[in-house]
Amino acid sequence: MSDQELHRPRDVRLLLAAMGLGSLPYGYTLVVLPIYLSNIGFTGEVIGAITSISSIANTVALIPFAIAADRYGRKPFALWGFLSATVAYVLFAFTRDLNLLLIASAVGGVGLAGGLSSAVWTPAWTALLAEKAPHEKRSSAFAWSQGIWAIALTIGSAMSVIPYFLRTRFQATFATSYEYAFLTLAIFAILSGLVLFPLSETLKTLGTSNGVGSKLLPRSASQSHIAKFSITLGLVGFASGLSVQLLSLWFNRMYGTSDTVLGPWFAAAEITSLVIIPIIPKLTGALGSARSAVLTQGVSALLLASMIVAPTYQFAASLFIARNFFMNISWPIQQSYLMGTVRTEERASASAITYTVWGIGNSIGPILAGYLLSSASFLSISLPISVGGALYLVSAIAFFFFFRNVAPPEEARIMRKWGFAPVRSALE
Repeated sequence: MSDQELHRPRDVRLLLAAMGLGSLPYGYTLVVLPIYLSNIGFTGEVIGAITSISSIANTVALIPFAIAADRYGRKPFALWGFLSATVAYVLFAFTRDLNLLLIASAVGGVGLAGGLSSAVWTPAWTALLAEKAPHEKRSSAFAWSQGIWAIALTIGSAMSVIPYFLRTRFQATFATSYEYAFLTLAIFAILSGLVLFPLSETLKTLGTSNGVGSKLLPRSASQSHIAKFSITLGLVGFASGLSVQLLSLWFNRMYGTSDTVLGPWFAAAEITSLVIIPIIPKLTGALGSARSAVLTQGVSALLLASMIVAPTYQFAASLFIARNFFMNISWPIQQSYLMGTVRTEERASASAITYTVWGIGNSIGPILAGYLLSSASFLSISLPISVGGALYLVSAIAFFFFFRNVAPPEEARIMRKWGFAPVRSALE
C-alpha cells in the first residue's frame, strides 16, 4: 500500500476525535469518584482498591489485546475498546455494591487508569495514529492527541458541577444527581466508538507481508530498547498512581475542598495544556526527544513535590496547573519517541508492553495513597505527593541516560548538533 493511501488526514482526525470523546469521562472520574466514594461511606483504603483494580485489569489485558491487534487488525480493537467502557459508567450510575463497583472499575476508565476498555483500544489506537500520520508529522499528531486529551479532561473535570447543579436547580436527590452524571459519561463512550466506523484499515495496511502477526513479541534487537523504556514508564505509572489518581481526595483531606470546588481547577490544569501543540514540534526540533522529555518531566516533578508546602488549596492547585503544563508536553514526546524507534509491525506490541509496566506501577500507587490518606497526620498526607514527585524525577533522569544517544530517523541531524551519535538499534 502506498504512503498516500496509508497516511490519511481524515483518519487521523477520526482517531483524535474518538480518543477525545472516550477520554472525557476520565476527567470527571479523576475529580469526582474519590470524593463521591468517600461521601457514600467508603474508606481511603477501599477507594484506593477500587481505583487500583482498574489499573490491574488494564495491566493484565494489554499485551494479549496488543498481540491480537497486530495479528488481526487494529481498527476493531480500537472501536470496541471505546464502546465497552459504557458498561462501567452504567454500573457506577446504579450501584453502591462494592463487588459491582470493582467490576465497573475493572471494565472502564477510572481517572487515569482505563481498565479493560483501555487495554483493548490503547495499543491499537497508538499504532494506528503512528501509521496514519506521515513520519515528519508524527510528533505533531501526538502533540494534537495530547491537546485533545487535555480538552477532554477539561470538559470532564468541569462536568463535576453537574450533580451539584441538578440538586440545587432541579431538587434532585444526591443519588439521582450522580446517576445522571454517570449516564452522561456512558453516552460519550458510545459516541467515541461510533466515530471510528468510517476509519479505513485493511490487513494490507498492517503490512502482513512484512511479518505483522508472525511473531508474538518484538524481535530480540528491540527488546532491550523496549525494556529500558518500560523502566522509565513504570516509574511514571507508580508516581501517577501514588500522587495523581487520588489527588482530589488529597485536596479534600488537606484543605477540606469538595469535588464541586476542585472541578474548575482540574479543568484549568488541562485547558492550559492546549498551548503545547505548537511547542512540542519546536522543542523536539531544537533539543531532540530525549532532552525535551527529560527537561519538561523534571520541571513537572519539582512543581508537584512543592505542592505539599502550599499554604492554601488555591496555591496548591496553581502549582498543579503548572505541573500539568510541563507533564503534558513530556508525555506525547515520549509516546512519539517510542513509535519512532521501533518497527512499524511492532508498534502495538511495544506500546502494550510499556503500558503494562506503567499499569503495574499505577495499580500499586492508589492502594498506598489510599492508606496514607486515611491518616490525619500532615506527614502521612504529604507522602503521596512528595514521593510521587521524586519518582517522576528519577524516571526523567533514567530516560536521559538510557536514550541520550538513541533517536528516531528524523532526529539524526539534531543528535549530531548536540554531539551525540544516534543509535537506531531498535529499527535495524
